[in-house]
Amino acid sequence: MLTDDNTNFEAMPVRANLIPSLQKPVQQVLWIGCSDSCFEETKILDLLPDEMLVHRNLGNMLIEGDMSSEVTIKHAVSTLKVKHIVVCGHYGCGIVRSEARQGLSGPCQLNALHSTFNNSVNHLSAYHRDRAFVEMNIFAQLHSLRKFPEVHNATKTRGLQLHGIVYDTNTGRAFRLADGDHL
Repeated sequence: MLTDDNTNFEAMPVRANLIPSLQKPVQQVLWIGCSDSCFEETKILDLLPDEMLVHRNLGNMLIEGDMSSEVTIKHAVSTLKVKHIVVCGHYGCGIVRSEARQGLSGPCQLNALHSTFNNSVNHLSAYHRDRAFVEMNIFAQLHSLRKFPEVHNATKTRGLQLHGIVYDTNTGRAFRLADGDHL
């Protein structure tokens, strides 16, 4: 019973399996997203925070030799045995937008992406070109992800699924670009 100052109360014990979400959550998703995105991953996938492992960096990039990304992916796939890996970019991404207009110095996957696809999107307005590069970057990161031996083996042996998602900051909606073998 609640007291006037709400400091003491009686509660009936609740079985742990009474409501499924009260059971210990299992991380089933590795989310690879951009560090400057302005949305909550758990709301997009309708999951509890403990049901996903989140890895963020600029431009949601998976660069060979990046220990943070490599350890996160290995841990998620080999130890946690996640069922899904999501690579999510977002329209209006500052790193992709700045790269699309001025270019970045130093080693950057976006430089290669832009040099490969710039002629095919050059005719587009800056707005549509930036959106196209965000989408192409997601596909490029999914391709990089498949090169990890743990990811490759888990997709073959236990059905690990890869997903490419883009978030539209203007509408607040997320769209699937690619799933599984359609990458």
